[in-house]
Amino acid sequence: MSLTAGDVMNKSVIYAELPGRREHVLELFKKYEISAVPVVKDGKLAGIITRKDILRKVDEDQIALLMTPEPVTVQVNEPISRVVKILVSTPFRRLPVLEGDKLVGIITVRDIIAKIAEMSVDKPVKEFMTPRAVCVWEETPLNIVGEIMRISNSELCPVLNSSAELCGIVDEKIMLTETLIEDFIEQTHYSSSSDTDDSWTWDSVRDFTVKYFEVSVVKLPKEPVKNYMKKPAHVYPHTSVSKCAREMVRKDIDHMPVLDAENRFAGLVHDKDIIRVLI
Repeated sequence: MSLTAGDVMNKSVIYAELPGRREHVLELFKKYEISAVPVVKDGKLAGIITRKDILRKVDEDQIALLMTPEPVTVQVNEPISRVVKILVSTPFRRLPVLEGDKLVGIITVRDIIAKIAEMSVDKPVKEFMTPRAVCVWEETPLNIVGEIMRISNSELCPVLNSSAELCGIVDEKIMLTETLIEDFIEQTHYSSSSDTDDSWTWDSVRDFTVKYFEVSVVKLPKEPVKNYMKKPAHVYPHTSVSKCAREMVRKDIDHMPVLDAENRFAGLVHDKDIIRVLI
């Protein structure tokens, strides 16, 4: 029997309601360690709100004006292949699941990866691997890494040591946290309402670099990236898709480095590439 959205979705949906305020959404993000929530009004889906929505409009407080209305959705009985086609052809990483017009679940790329991890998909990851990535040296200052990621439009960078061995990974999740969102909002409001010499004046922040990840604004220190990077997991080109998916779930990561037979960096496997196996 073919999988449907209902077979894979998370039925315990964390959502916000209209009317509501930004503060409540930020609390949900922090409490449940999520980056987006559906917005419901009178039991029906009204929109979806993400961290980036909040950063687009730092002066706005009302959820109704922050959210994206009429988001793309799928029905509970739709085949998972259609869900995957939507996810791999758009920037979306999650889709609300409806039964009629009622919100009954949410399905994410991670949910689909977890389902693949339970399966026995023997195809090798090399069929889904991206052979190119922008790498950085472990001593590179984090603010420079941020600039490299911005220029190359990279979501993450493998980090190499002086022996050219993979020693870490740095990604947007490291650069952007809910705490930084709150700091940025406070900074914006404070600096716009005061012309006094305060902690957010240029003299105080000149040791930080402000960079933009799409619409996300963060302040990045000049310390080496090795102080912030995550320890990398890895697979090999002939590792099966399901085994790779299990490692992604176990390590709680969206991208998996691929090493060659000599343990040199050979490429990346993205979660959105792996889920194509279900199409």
